[in-house]
Amino acid sequence: EEMGFAPAVLHARNPGLIIVRVSGFGQDGPYRDRPGFGTLVEAMSGFASKNGFADRPPVLPPLALADMVAGLYGAYATMIALREVEKGGRGQVIDLPLLDPIVSILGPDAAIFKVTGEIAPRTGSRSLTTSPRNVFRTKEGRYIAISASIQAMSERLLRAVGRADMIDDPRFRTNTDRVRNVEECEAPIAEFIAARTLEENMRVFHEAEVTATPVYDIDQFLNDPHVQARGVVVEAPDAEAGSVLMHNIVPRLSETPGRLRTPAPNLGEHTREILAGLGYNEEKLAALQSAGAIKG
Repeated sequence: EEMGFAPAVLHARNPGLIIVRVSGFGQDGPYRDRPGFGTLVEAMSGFASKNGFADRPPVLPPLALADMVAGLYGAYATMIALREVEKGGRGQVIDLPLLDPIVSILGPDAAIFKVTGEIAPRTGSRSLTTSPRNVFRTKEGRYIAISASIQAMSERLLRAVGRADMIDDPRFRTNTDRVRNVEECEAPIAEFIAARTLEENMRVFHEAEVTATPVYDIDQFLNDPHVQARGVVVEAPDAEAGSVLMHNIVPRLSETPGRLRTPAPNLGEHTREILAGLGYNEEKLAALQSAGAIKG
């Protein structure tokens, strides 16, 4: 609005425009004028409160989680709005606060609280609804993540660690039993894993078809053969750095998969090229450059 680009002004020029308004807290409500970053809504939404361990402070994510989730929602909403225009409808204004999308991915916390009146504690890498589900330390100090979230998988896991006797134990017979007795359930699994290297553990779990995987850092992830075969991360040429690593396109479409050819451009790097493609001749481009509207 301050720059003269209010939605009403833009829609007067082009009724089919899709306008996405990203803000901290939305275009209405008592917090609408507050400045907002992702960190604030990661805290306010309840995410930080449920993240981490019960005996330690709440944990904010070490990445721009709220911003990225909102970006995905924005792209999705834009596609919906464009489809409406294709059907003959008008353009729309998409009110996209950072707060609402991150709340939507937190699960049924609000519903559970309304029914039980209880606030779930922080559980670290455990789950309040599934057991066994945790991160376990190996003999050489690496870590393995395990999620035995269905009955058949938990039975496979217990057999793999040599504790088939636990399958019929009343304390561990069902998932509810295992969640209720999570410490006792996980203890023999942790002991088995701690006595073996990562490679030895993974060999056992692969043979038993147990859902387990190493916990990677970025170096280990980039060197994983599956990651390399899939091209999850690709290398692109860069004028300053020589080349840069970039996340590949997600998801992959069968007919229009797309590909990454260059990294993000510098400010104004392709302005003249794009405007020339829209019919601007050198005289017009020179005038825009003289006026400071575009860079040289």
